[in-house]
Amino acid sequence: MKIGDKLPTVPVQRLVDGDVQQINLVEFSAGKTILLVAVPGAFTPTCSDDHVPGYLSNIEAFRDQGVDEVVILAASDFFVVKAWADQLQPEPHLHFMADGSQTFAAAAGQTLDLTDHGLGVRTQRYAALVRDGIVERFSVESDPTAVSISGATEMLQTI
Repeated sequence: MKIGDKLPTVPVQRLVDGDVQQINLVEFSAGKTILLVAVPGAFTPTCSDDHVPGYLSNIEAFRDQGVDEVVILAASDFFVVKAWADQLQPEPHLHFMADGSQTFAAAAGQTLDLTDHGLGVRTQRYAALVRDGIVERFSVESDPTAVSISGATEMLQTI
C-alpha cells in the first residue's frame, strides 16, 4: 500500500451485538475521509499504552481536521478486538476492527512476521489517511514496537 493506492477490498471484521460484520473498508470510506490505524495486536503494551490512547484523546481534533471516522485495525480476532474496544470505551467516530487472518494486511503488502517471537504473522504498525477509498497519506513505522510517525500527534500535524 502506498500513496495513491485504493484500499484492498478484502473484508475486515467487527463484532456488534454478537454478530460478526464483514466490512469492506473501500465501501466504509465511500464519500468520507477516514484515518486507518493498523496495530500488530490488541492488548499489546505498545498498542494499548502508547498508540491507541492518542487517537482516543484526539478524536475531536481529527474531526476538526476533516476526518470523519478513525478505524483502529488490529491483527487479532474479532472477539479479542471487541473486548479491547469495550475496555477502552471509544468515542462514536472511532471504530475497532479485526484482521485476525491478516488477509487485509497481506493484500495491502503490510504483513509483519513475528513468528520468531512467538506472535505469528501480524500487520505492520501504520496510519493512513484515506479519502473515498484512496490512500492520501501513509506512515509506516520502521520499528513495530515504537510509535512515532503513525502516532496521533504526528498524524494531526500532517493532515
